[in-house]
Amino acid sequence: MSPPLNLDASVVRALGGRLGGAVRRVRTLQFDHLRTKLTVLFVGLFVAILVLILSSVYAAVARNAERIVRGELAASGLVFDRIWALRSQELGSGASVMAHDFGFRAAVATQDAATIQSALTNLRARLGIDEAFVVGLDGQVLADSSATGLRPGPEVLNAIASQDEARGVFVMGGTPFEAVSEPIMTPVLSGWVVFAVRLDQREMTALRQLSAIPLQPGVLVVSGQGALKADTNGVTALEREAVLRFLGGRQSATAQQGVVRLGPSVAVIKPLATMADDKAALLLSYPLAQALKPYDWLLGAMLILGLLGLGLIAAGSWALAQNVTRPILALRDAAERLQRGEDASVEVEGTDEIAALERSFNTMAQTIRERERDLKASTERAELASRAKSEFLSNMSHEIRTPLNGILGMAQVMSRQATDPEHRQRLDVIRDSGEALLGVLNSILDISKIEAGTLEIELQDFDLATMVEAACAPYATLAAEAGLSLTIELAADVAGPWRGDRLRLRQILGNIVSNAVKFTPAGSVKVAVGRGAAGLVFAVTDTGVGIPAAYLDWVFESFAQVDGSATRRTGGVGVGLSISRDLVGLMGGTIQIQSREGEGTVVTFEVPLEAKPLAEARPIAPEASAPEAAADARPLRILAAEDNKTNQMILTALLEPLGLDLTLVENGREAVEAFARGDFDLVLMDIQMPEMTGVEATVAIRRAEAGQSRAPIPILAVTANVMSHQVAEYREVGMSDVIAKPIEAGKLFEAMEAALDAAEAAQAGSASAVA
Repeated sequence: MSPPLNLDASVVRALGGRLGGAVRRVRTLQFDHLRTKLTVLFVGLFVAILVLILSSVYAAVARNAERIVRGELAASGLVFDRIWALRSQELGSGASVMAHDFGFRAAVATQDAATIQSALTNLRARLGIDEAFVVGLDGQVLADSSATGLRPGPEVLNAIASQDEARGVFVMGGTPFEAVSEPIMTPVLSGWVVFAVRLDQREMTALRQLSAIPLQPGVLVVSGQGALKADTNGVTALEREAVLRFLGGRQSATAQQGVVRLGPSVAVIKPLATMADDKAALLLSYPLAQALKPYDWLLGAMLILGLLGLGLIAAGSWALAQNVTRPILALRDAAERLQRGEDASVEVEGTDEIAALERSFNTMAQTIRERERDLKASTERAELASRAKSEFLSNMSHEIRTPLNGILGMAQVMSRQATDPEHRQRLDVIRDSGEALLGVLNSILDISKIEAGTLEIELQDFDLATMVEAACAPYATLAAEAGLSLTIELAADVAGPWRGDRLRLRQILGNIVSNAVKFTPAGSVKVAVGRGAAGLVFAVTDTGVGIPAAYLDWVFESFAQVDGSATRRTGGVGVGLSISRDLVGLMGGTIQIQSREGEGTVVTFEVPLEAKPLAEARPIAPEASAPEAAADARPLRILAAEDNKTNQMILTALLEPLGLDLTLVENGREAVEAFARGDFDLVLMDIQMPEMTGVEATVAIRRAEAGQSRAPIPILAVTANVMSHQVAEYREVGMSDVIAKPIEAGKLFEAMEAALDAAEAAQAGSASAVA
């Protein structure tokens, strides 16, 4: 049906000169009303019937031709499978040769970028490939040789670095590439060599020449969300939809290729392996017009018969299109452009109702574009502000923790040495003030982590009563001074061990109890814990000032304070309830607040915790004291790498009075050299240091130990950088534990003792195995 209709406009244009006057007369005399236009159009009904009969015959012929084309395409798909496999094998062979070359491996091991690039360039030229590069273990490109000047994105590099060998398609600069990676062993894994060739028009032309029929090959790559990332052959929306539908419904063990009908063409869709999370396919299309060419005489007969009838209604159809259909279609297209965010204005012609509609549409489109521009500008400003805030908080975390380490560390040391009660009291004030400042900093950083989605819940076994008492203990003195009754009620069926994030539960409960004590001038604060439908239910009830009803939904927002003057009297920055709400949400729980002004407040939260039988409960280790050597043994030898002079003084003041032999160095390189010269029992390693970081120094020490067949020495990270991904990196390179700055003496001694005990147990186990 579509070919005859498409030719109507060309026929009208060819006869425009002759029919122009007649058309103008028809428009003037007969097309003032819609019913007249419809009447004229019905006259052409007999033409539609005639064309329908002939089209049925033509459709039968087309179906037979399509069946033949499908068979040819399926066979061509198998041929392309072989071509693809040969190319992949050629790339893999070249990459394997390079990955096993001794000189090349030596250059990779020493990260000699110039030598690596020279080798890649030579082999790339001989093999006639487009891209060759080496990816390091950290997912970064060590060196490359490129004919395009492009670099792969981080998702591709991470995909290469996460697999022993990878083969498939990836996209650089909007162009798809077929690539093969081979691991480089020196003798340990040191990276991957990757060879890739472009899958562009040049490559598609070569594939087309290999086909027995005039196929139109093309490679499509879409992201995991369905966005088109690369297209070598100008894919249509219909083809893209068909490829996405086929890739989305394909099972891993079946449907290696699919033959589908795409409008006037038949196509084979062959899924291709990809490096990253993208989806790729080879599309081999063949226009049915080529197969139907022998039947052009039948199509010509249909056109001639159709034109005889279409000539009768051409003028009416043209007038209808000019007056009604064309403006409506223009409005439709403009609406689609407006939906895509493009310019959507339409040309206004005349003064009738459709023209008024066009003017109204233009006004609406202009208003929407202006609002979208304002919204985009506001969004960009908000994103910039959010990034600036995150960077500021990250930098200030490290910068504030360093002087706080000096304040709190020296306060701990001087408090031990102080004999005058008044001096000890003053030092306690300094320490309490520093810990309060650290608490505010940690709260603000918690908000930043929650907003960034980086805060994680850590599960562990804990005793419920101990956790609740520890959360309430810091506020018992404040409650007593204010004449308040602070009580704890635990239901009989909740006592004992539970599994959950003990520290975050303590933080939530502490925040709520702190608010209750601060805003209760007289009366009582009660903490009740019982079982709920999903786990435990905590309820904190006070007889305080209460919260006005208008503020109940607002108090959970960050930095929200109902009464600024009351907050100035009691302290706080208004983030406790906000953090508590977000932490409860991360645990999969719910929190709610009920309050009446002047009558008190009840804050209730429920979290899905798991009760542990007493037999499975892990005993809670007592607080450790400073590690000591046996009376008849030499003092423990401690190596501390720390570039900050204040932190060096703190470590010296904390450790030397305990009879430990402490050696201080100022960077990672000196730590590695000192380790090679001395016989140390434990290493305290800062992370951010000049010349060589703590992570790099730890890697060097572990490598030296392995080369000398020595037992691993305990290495403790002492750092202000304690984000979850950073801690994971420290443990991955061989560090035993992490001590957060500001340093707390008790936690430092506990970590040192645990690390020394673990090392001693490991040595004893090795000795028993040898015996």
